[in-house]
Amino acid sequence: MKKIEHNELSTETKKSMRTRIITAIVLALICVPCIIIGKWAFFALSIVVSVFAGYELVNVIGLKGKSRPLVYATSIILMIGSIYWIYFSRFFKNIDMIYTFEDFEAVFFDATDETGVFYDIMLSSVAILIGAGVYFTLCIFNEDFTVVRASYLLSMNVIVSLCIQSLLYLRFMPATELFTNSTHSSDGAFVSYFWSALLIIFVILGTIANDIGAYFVGLLFGKHKMNQRVSPKKTWEGFVGGYVFSFAISFGFAMICASVGLPLVPILDVEHWYWIFIISLVLPLIATLGDFSFSTIKRNYGIKDFSNILPGHGGVLDRIDSLLFVSAFVAIILIFINRNWIIFR
Repeated sequence: MKKIEHNELSTETKKSMRTRIITAIVLALICVPCIIIGKWAFFALSIVVSVFAGYELVNVIGLKGKSRPLVYATSIILMIGSIYWIYFSRFFKNIDMIYTFEDFEAVFFDATDETGVFYDIMLSSVAILIGAGVYFTLCIFNEDFTVVRASYLLSMNVIVSLCIQSLLYLRFMPATELFTNSTHSSDGAFVSYFWSALLIIFVILGTIANDIGAYFVGLLFGKHKMNQRVSPKKTWEGFVGGYVFSFAISFGFAMICASVGLPLVPILDVEHWYWIFIISLVLPLIATLGDFSFSTIKRNYGIKDFSNILPGHGGVLDRIDSLLFVSAFVAIILIFINRNWIIFR
């Protein structure tokens, strides 16, 4: 029987691996409680992510000159304004109904339509138009800020904003009236928090499993490059390792939850196991697409990372690029399922 050979790890690689693991543990200690608690904790976490994302999108283009602070501010404000308008607009529309803090939370976090369920992913068209106006006005007065840069920032602001709002959708949608009126709503605060967090935990687990599987399998056994122009270190061996590991973790997690009476959302129960299977099957493909898409941006601008905020990982976008795409994918699938696949509704 032929012995399976693995790649030798250099001292530098081992050191980098330790740094990545330590940073990942610190991130987990911060993010996991916010994800489980939801509401204000997750909302605050998403705002922090949005601010760093807005900053890093500008950071990659290497902009210089007096307009640089204005471009940073526009990117961050556009990100915040377009993502969170749905919450603030619902608050002001229902301000006459708010008498207690519980009323405020119910209105603010149930960003819903009249049916009482989280309805869609919607950005503020006003915020996007204002951002476009600022960007393209700067093109006129700043030679260094080209139309290409303005178009890149506007399009990426919109795409990343949609993906971050998808994360909010995945966390808050299960906790709306459709979900909390079930028998599990009286099982205690922790169970309620944890149950409504299962959907986004499923998405995060599948994405992280893909990253971990691809990283370690590629590091130890990777020999055949996938696309050296876009991502020189990624190999087909790593891709297969990440795909198998992601599918096994995500499908297994969702089926176990459904089997014990805690489906991720009502439609993803044991009876509808095929939806769990399809989503788990496609999830690692979308995660890889997200990774490659953001890598293409970095290669275009000749940089390694979006920033160096996270030791061993680069920037926030370097860490969540796959998760952003996967969140949007799962959110779209669930919206379509809830609409009985009637797209224009």
